[in-house]
Amino acid sequence: MKVDWMALVQVFGATLLTTILVVTLFVVGIRSLSGDRKVPAYASFAGCVAVVLYGLSLIVF
Repeated sequence: MKVDWMALVQVFGATLLTTILVVTLFVVGIRSLSGDRKVPAYASFAGCVAVVLYGLSLIVF
């Protein structure tokens, strides 16, 4: 059995970048809500939902 190390590194990189993106969007949403700016907060949360739904669609389909 042979391990494709480059594919493993690509998956690790994509996972790391996606995690950083979702956490950053969520933090921006929380900070926007605490600053009484609702539109950027809802946009950030919508971005989080979009990324999560895209990931789920990749898994399911």
